[in-house]
Amino acid sequence: MGCWSLIIFQLMFVLYDTVYAPVAMPVTENLAVMLRLYVCIALAILVLVLKSEICRAVGREALLVATLWGVIGLAAWLAVRENHLRCFLELYALGVVPLVGIVLMQLRFVTALVLSAGGMAIVMSVVLGVSMPYAHMDFAIAFVFMAFCLFSLIASFRIEFSARHAYLMTSIDQLRLQDVESRNAELQEMACLDPLTQLYNRRHLIELLKQHHDDARRAKSGVSEAHPAPPLPCLALMMMDVDHFKAFNDHYGHVAGDNCLYQIAQALQETLDRERGTGIAGSLEAHDATLASVVRFGGEEFTALVAVRDLEHARSLAEAMRYAVKSLKLPHRESELGVVTLSVGLCVIPLSRLLEGEGMEDEMTQDMAIETLLGRWVDQADKGLYRAKRQGRNRTCVQRGNGKARAQSSDELRDERQGEQKAELPDHRPPMGGAGLS
Repeated sequence: MGCWSLIIFQLMFVLYDTVYAPVAMPVTENLAVMLRLYVCIALAILVLVLKSEICRAVGREALLVATLWGVIGLAAWLAVRENHLRCFLELYALGVVPLVGIVLMQLRFVTALVLSAGGMAIVMSVVLGVSMPYAHMDFAIAFVFMAFCLFSLIASFRIEFSARHAYLMTSIDQLRLQDVESRNAELQEMACLDPLTQLYNRRHLIELLKQHHDDARRAKSGVSEAHPAPPLPCLALMMMDVDHFKAFNDHYGHVAGDNCLYQIAQALQETLDRERGTGIAGSLEAHDATLASVVRFGGEEFTALVAVRDLEHARSLAEAMRYAVKSLKLPHRESELGVVTLSVGLCVIPLSRLLEGEGMEDEMTQDMAIETLLGRWVDQADKGLYRAKRQGRNRTCVQRGNGKARAQSSDELRDERQGEQKAELPDHRPPMGGAGLS
């Protein structure tokens, strides 16, 4: 924009020099006209250079300042060489050059100051070194050029100040927004994190089930380049409760009980991570660790919702986690084995069951359907947990959808399985969360 303005400015000088030149002088012999046309061509080439990538920001400003000095110097040289009133009158218009450079070309304030100082030096060398045809004409030319430079510098300062202030305010707003988002993420993490065991709490189960719901929807739509690996076909919900934990607290104290829960939580999560790393647990896509995480459900009860291949896959994973707690060998005088053990209730659900809420237009209704399914599955896994407690603890019990269960822990239960399956569950159970289990 600035270079094109200078080209128009030079063409106006060409017209002025042509009109006021002697009538007998051909245009090709008019030095002022020819030089200004050459300047127009140079400015057009400069436009192309500035648009190319070879000209960086600092080099661009230096090139522009040199060009503007050249335009001012050309007018001053013509005034000295021709010593004609027409050329001296053109000096009055030289203030437009720094105005175009500073305002239209948007030079930085420091660069604009250098441009103005250099232009003023060129003009002062002419008005002080050449005899003017009229009195005080030299002062008038210097005053007009100085006024143009002064107002241009004020405009440059205000423009640069506004730009810097706007950038600063934008940066502050972005930093504040990032800080708010970071704090919200921390608060959300704290809301879903159990402070004692550093595991997710039961609120995380809903988000976990929604992620598995996305897997189920993806599996329904088919494999794509974005998702080359299909999710595992089943979900295993494990309800795990520490055996005789109330007696542990009564005998060893609550501080020891908290330490026991922390060690159990770490052992469960490490086991799940290890099994997931070997491809036994979790989704085939192992990029999201939260898809295979242990949750503290409440008190001494833990939960895990993991994608598995089938029932045997889920049972082997539950047994690995039960054995991990037993292998800690935490002393427990009130337990039959003398160490802290774990009972597990297991419920295996096809992943397609998560799509029961599909087709509902209201997203909130879908979330309520997912929460209802989770509550139903937790109830089934909780029945398996009660069955494991009734059968002697330290075992895994798989709960079927029809209310029957199969125990998987020791060889002696195989002879009792048929009799235990006929036993009815108690009609009045504690609220979901394992209150009353021990």
